[in-house]
Amino acid sequence: MARVLVTVGMGPWPFDRLIHGVAPLCAAHEVFVQTGTSTVTPPCPHEAFLPLDDLRERLAAADVVITHAGNTVRLVQRLGRVPVAVAREAARGEMGNDHQVAYLRDEERSGRVIAVWDAADLPAVVTAHPERQRRLLAERPLPGAVDGARLAATLDALCARLVR
Repeated sequence: MARVLVTVGMGPWPFDRLIHGVAPLCAAHEVFVQTGTSTVTPPCPHEAFLPLDDLRERLAAADVVITHAGNTVRLVQRLGRVPVAVAREAARGEMGNDHQVAYLRDEERSGRVIAVWDAADLPAVVTAHPERQRRLLAERPLPGAVDGARLAATLDALCARLVR
């Protein structure tokens, strides 16, 4: 039995497809779901939103993290683990555009992530996660942390261009 954390992020869009997909996991694993604005209620412990400290504790304690293809992917990677990610899709009303789809396709090719394109595959993915995680951690290096000063300079330059 794995400890599974599911998080859909903090955005205003429901991610009912993911919540439906994790429901079968609740009978076989210890699952907690951060549901956000989803209209689906999972058959396991859940909360709409979590304080950041609580989320960080749950991320650290989970054997498997299932998340939207957003910032949580990097948080899990920085913990030395491999997240399972499902991209929100604009055509399904899950996001305003398909940037998560593009991001996850890129990460799937070269990053430390297990991409899931059909939420019905999640039970098999969770079962296979320990071996896939071991392999990806061994084969793919994690990108280095972004230099804060360089990032600030880039954002300052971008803001300056936008203001002109």
